[in-house]
Amino acid sequence: MDARLTLDFLQTLLPSELVDTLQTHVLQPEGPARVVKDRVVDAAWRAYDVLALLLQPLLDRVLQVMGERQDLVGLLAAVLLVTTLITVLTWVHRLIMWGTRMLMRMAFAGLLFAFVAWIWQRGVFESARDGAVLAGRIAGYMAVLKDVWIEEYNRYEAQQTMTKVHARR
Repeated sequence: MDARLTLDFLQTLLPSELVDTLQTHVLQPEGPARVVKDRVVDAAWRAYDVLALLLQPLLDRVLQVMGERQDLVGLLAAVLLVTTLITVLTWVHRLIMWGTRMLMRMAFAGLLFAFVAWIWQRGVFESARDGAVLAGRIAGYMAVLKDVWIEEYNRYEAQQTMTKVHARR
């Protein structure tokens, strides 16, 4: 019944040649895909049976020790929890760093593109002149900023000197 529903659904979506191929090779019980799947599942169950037989005494002993030493189990659970949290936080940190690097690269590429577009539109000589004007304005602003900083530094030094003089009296 399930194979028939699957086949009907596939016929509505896929071309008829592809549906025939799928029915022949995948959906039929004697088809190659089913034979391979059945063999893989059978081999997995056999491996599970062998491993269960070999590991059952070990598992029983571990459960017995866990029952006897519950404090050790609590400590182990706490260590496992902390390890898991650190691992997840490391993943989050790496994801944030990747995103930040991506955004910075995109911003740099955007600025570079805007700079090239500006030069393309204005021309090389006009852009150089505009750049020189902009550099002059930035240098003037930096000179004013330097004067303000030196004035504030001198005021702070005078204040410190006055405090030392009053402290000696």
